[in-house]
Amino acid sequence: MNITLSFIINTSTYLTAVVIVLYHTFKDRIMKPVWKRLGLGLLAFLAVAVIGSIGFMNFGPGSNVQPFITLVTSGCCFFIPYVVLEYNLGQCLFISGLVKCYADDVALLATVFYYFVSDRLPDSYLGFPAWPVVLITALSFPGILLFFTKLMRPALDCPEIRGSWAYTWLAPCLVNLMYAFYMQPVFTEITSFPGKKFGFVPFLWVVLTFSSYVIMLMALNGQSRARQLQEELHITDIRVTAQQKQLEHLQEYIEGTSKVRHDMRHHLLAMRGFAASGDYQKLTRYLNESISGLDRYDAAIYSGNAALDAILGYYRRLAEEAGIRVMLDVETDGDLLIPDTDMCIIMGNLLENAYEACRKQRSDSRYINTYLHQRGNVFIVVVENSYEGTVEKEDGDFLSSKVKNRKGIGIRSVIDVTKKYRGVPKFEYDGSRFKVSLLLNGNRK
Repeated sequence: MNITLSFIINTSTYLTAVVIVLYHTFKDRIMKPVWKRLGLGLLAFLAVAVIGSIGFMNFGPGSNVQPFITLVTSGCCFFIPYVVLEYNLGQCLFISGLVKCYADDVALLATVFYYFVSDRLPDSYLGFPAWPVVLITALSFPGILLFFTKLMRPALDCPEIRGSWAYTWLAPCLVNLMYAFYMQPVFTEITSFPGKKFGFVPFLWVVLTFSSYVIMLMALNGQSRARQLQEELHITDIRVTAQQKQLEHLQEYIEGTSKVRHDMRHHLLAMRGFAASGDYQKLTRYLNESISGLDRYDAAIYSGNAALDAILGYYRRLAEEAGIRVMLDVETDGDLLIPDTDMCIIMGNLLENAYEACRKQRSDSRYINTYLHQRGNVFIVVVENSYEGTVEKEDGDFLSSKVKNRKGIGIRSVIDVTKKYRGVPKFEYDGSRFKVSLLLNGNRK
């Protein structure tokens, strides 16, 4: 059985479209070494495609073996993304299932379209012309590329819903099973093709299957966005509470300084009496007591930025009331490079995590050290706290200590903001401490 030029063009068209879509969508998620992994995946994909095509040709049209050949080749292809991309198995199976659905739908629509135009079907795959496949692929390519980049990729990159892929991949796999045992034998073979009366079924099949994928991915992205909004609302609540506490503290400061000014004459008279009598020991003690009283009304101004100072002051007071030692080292040269909203997301999440970690400790050596440094276009954030226990991670993401087996939304929000400013995050932890270091660039992309 000789391989025809049209067969080579059809196979090449399938492979080229799939490879372009996958590479354009996931080129930054290919595992290292990139070119070695990519080459291995392409060779495996080509080998499975060629072996599957030869199997179809050898067993001929209408063979009962063809659905099983489809299943075997699909099963082999399903695991290729798992050795190439930085995603878990469920995500890779979902990617493979959709790629297979797309390739099958192109073949299905090309077959039906050719039948409507010529009123016949070739006796074999080798005799199927190339123009219907090329035409359907060209028409559908922009849509499938948009589907992968705008819907699938955002859903795959959401850490909040990563656990959903443990069962979501079943949807495209079941669709492939239905196609292999029903759609393909009925609508791609001349011996069983139902004719023009049911020619609308393949088009309806494609619309319904991909509509279900669109709805599924939109729901997953919506779920992720809802969790992100919940986190943003949480940070907003913290910010409002912190600013209320800051206002209360400022009011206390104003009232305290008024009292000090009112009592200043009495303090000066008392100190003059100690000095006149030469009792410098009592004078020193009196001065120390007066200074400590002034410290109690000291305004909490760290950076000069009201929002940031409110967050810092809020968590400092919470920690000190819980017996946690706090060190704040803030150095800024004017206005902050990072907008208030993003700075509150960073500091609110980091300080909340540090405070919660210290609060759960049983030992007395609890501390939170915070260092903020701004020079030029560079902003450095370092938050280190004492820690007891182990840090759990899954697929490179920190698991929440509040909700079991759920990705930590707070840390992910910090990482997202850091990337927004072309920053570099670094996490260090052992059995006794947890340290987060962020290097952010003030000029965003």
